[in-house]
Amino acid sequence: MDSRAQITIETLLIMGAILMILVTVSIPVTLKSSRYAKDVQHAGDARYAAEEIAAVANSLSTSSEVRRLRMYIPGYNSPRNKRITEIRATPQGDGLSVTMYILRYSSTGIVVSNESYNFTVKLYGSGWKVYNGTSGAEGIAEPAGSWYTVVISSKNITFNRG
Repeated sequence: MDSRAQITIETLLIMGAILMILVTVSIPVTLKSSRYAKDVQHAGDARYAAEEIAAVANSLSTSSEVRRLRMYIPGYNSPRNKRITEIRATPQGDGLSVTMYILRYSSTGIVVSNESYNFTVKLYGSGWKVYNGTSGAEGIAEPAGSWYTVVISSKNITFNRG
């Protein structure tokens, strides 16, 4: 065989091996980073919603004033991933307590990762209550992501889905 042909074949084999290594490493890393980016987006959307609600609640000037907001509360639900946003009043009623649950499932439905992240946004004064306008329960837990009309009055925040 010609020595130039042998060098060409060896070069192609080496390049093929390098490409195989790149593909086997970069695709899983890309998928994982995409999942983490979605988790960060969920956290950012939840924080924005809570801070927007707190800003409006803190801007009420009289006890008879009522303000309405239309906002998206994040969540995501698929067979392999769930991102749940839960918003409640703090025990003293002086803030909004936001918990984000991130669950990942195997292909057989077994939980392989269960994470939760918490943060609190302060409200002026104490005694604030957060209600689900549909069920009347205290607080909301959004598993799929939805638009809400948030009604804010003196010491009362009510979430109405839809």
